[in-house]
Amino acid sequence: MIVIPHLNEHGLLPEGVHDCSVPEMTARFGWNEHRQGLLLSFGAFLRNEVRAVFDHPVYADGSFVTDKEHPEDIDVALDLLAATDADKWRGVEFMSERCRIRSRYGVDFWVNLPGGNDFSAFFQYAGHKMAKFRGLDHHHRKGILRLA
Repeated sequence: MIVIPHLNEHGLLPEGVHDCSVPEMTARFGWNEHRQGLLLSFGAFLRNEVRAVFDHPVYADGSFVTDKEHPEDIDVALDLLAATDADKWRGVEFMSERCRIRSRYGVDFWVNLPGGNDFSAFFQYAGHKMAKFRGLDHHHRKGILRLA
């Protein structure tokens, strides 16, 4: 059963954080071959890189969770705000792998750490590029996915 809401009139998820599984994300956003390829790589990233080490919330966003036919990548944030100090240090080390991760998995990857940017909050705004493309203010609120 898909619990991800339908996209709104702007081609965006409605405001809020929407919990889902990878199969639900695939069912909702894997409507063409390009997107299915991104989802396969994203699934491998979760299995091989994230869940092998971390058991913390993961947020997905970017043009992938919009109506864009051929998004470049999937934006991802690993939330370590409530993690142990050991996991936070592993997260810092993990961030040094961003270029390798993007090249291998097609994922633009960030880590939420105390005292840094909260990417899960940042992702809930359209931002300049998306807002300009869609005729919205860059502060326009939108939804993101939290993967179970």
